[in-house]
Amino acid sequence: MNPAAVANRFSEAARVDINHLGVSGKIRVRGMIANHDRPSLEYAEATQRKFAQIGIHYELLQVERLALETAIIEANDDPEIHGIFVYFPVFHSEQDSYLRNLVDYRKDIEAGSIYWTRKLYNNDRLVDGDPSRKALLPCTPLAIVKLLVEIGVYAKDNQPLTGRTVTIFNRSEVIGRPLAIMLSNDGAKVYSFDVNGPMLFVDARPEEINISRTQALEGSDIVVTGVPSADFDKITAGEIRPDCVCLNFSSYSNFDEDITDRNRIYIPRVGPMTVAMCIRNTLRLYRNFHRDS
Repeated sequence: MNPAAVANRFSEAARVDINHLGVSGKIRVRGMIANHDRPSLEYAEATQRKFAQIGIHYELLQVERLALETAIIEANDDPEIHGIFVYFPVFHSEQDSYLRNLVDYRKDIEAGSIYWTRKLYNNDRLVDGDPSRKALLPCTPLAIVKLLVEIGVYAKDNQPLTGRTVTIFNRSEVIGRPLAIMLSNDGAKVYSFDVNGPMLFVDARPEEINISRTQALEGSDIVVTGVPSADFDKITAGEIRPDCVCLNFSSYSNFDEDITDRNRIYIPRVGPMTVAMCIRNTLRLYRNFHRDS
């Protein structure tokens, strides 16, 4: 499974779409990075290059973190800016949540603001009930869903994951929790683990549950990991079923090396697909809110 090859197909489709609309170079995105983390900067620069390749003008700014609030407000108010991308974490505190919600939802490429979060949690897939304006979904969870669709995990009906059990190790408000909501909205039973213990998501509703890691893994059809720590006890082939689909979105590998010897599909990274979904969301924002102006 090569996420980069799948991502290239989505990006190429977006490039064709942009040319068809006659807006190559006219859609403008402002990316803001307020930390000096080398991997974050490399990701930001890679995103900028990919956007440029398909015809979206992507301006990447290095901003001091105390100036970020003002920079977001200025981008919100600039009619020439159609999308905003902020690279988190910045303060590693609740201040990051405030900044994420400060982004105008009409320009929020990452779909992390409360407007889009509320739609996700309510399984509301339209903007103002308009069938021509589809709601946005957060980029990395959407990338994971698209990869699962690509490998044929999703059935072709209204509840494509009915009967499937998923275990996710990560319950961050940015990736893990939205992903649990999305997969449970699609019919899956989702076990969610983080340092505060396990939860069960069914139909987007969480409940406290008493289940061990071993029990959850033994019954899972899909295992998704995103633990940003080298101290995480890596999942071994002996803990999962042979036909289990495994996907890692952490910068650390959360699976043992023996995972490829036993299981059917292992996807070690999703970065290129996340960028492709950022492009997808940018086009959706342009269609929903900016095309007529």
